[in-house]
Amino acid sequence: MALPVFIQARMSSKRLPGKVLQVARGKPLIAYLIERLRYCKNADSVNLVTSTDREDDALAAFGEAEGIRVLRGPLDDVMGRFIDAATRIQASAFVRINGDSPLLDHRLIDRGIAEYEAAPVDLVSNAFPRSYPKGQGVEVISVSALQAVAAQTDSVAYREHVAMFFYDHPDRFRIRNFSYGRDASDIQLSVDTPEDLAEFHAILNAMERPHTEYSLDDVLQLLQANHR
Repeated sequence: MALPVFIQARMSSKRLPGKVLQVARGKPLIAYLIERLRYCKNADSVNLVTSTDREDDALAAFGEAEGIRVLRGPLDDVMGRFIDAATRIQASAFVRINGDSPLLDHRLIDRGIAEYEAAPVDLVSNAFPRSYPKGQGVEVISVSALQAVAAQTDSVAYREHVAMFFYDHPDRFRIRNFSYGRDASDIQLSVDTPEDLAEFHAILNAMERPHTEYSLDDVLQLLQANHR
């Protein structure tokens, strides 16, 4: 099974506005994520799912320049944006990842899709409970299940946080979790603040090979070395 990957991203982050286009070593943060996603074996496409807000025009233009499909929808109704995106490309399920995760290990996406294929489920997640570092989150979501959720709620929180309804009502859904094997949930690898961005720069500067060759375990070793 091959599924589309949907990168959720916008420019209007409150803590670090425009973070996904912040430049590190000559290219935007989201470019690192896109480059890593190209190594996925089980993804049939990489798609940028952003808003129709004018503030996201530059982000959409960058995605198009990178040669990935750009699917735009409502800024505040993220759930509706994902359903519309999936409908437009006739996807039965999709992988949701965050655009502020430049060091996401592409192997986690392949594993998530394999887990989804292994048994009939509505959601595959590696964050229920979370064991991976922040910035390594992967969710594989059934479109029909998400459509059912959308019909049940108009809550602002649920419409903004796509999988929250599943997590808050696990008895109603078939949820499959996969774990890191140890608890690394307190480690921050996403970029959400200026401090996170500085940490990302430090990790890049410690790399001696192309970043795409570094697995999650490799990145954590660099992170640990930076803090000795």
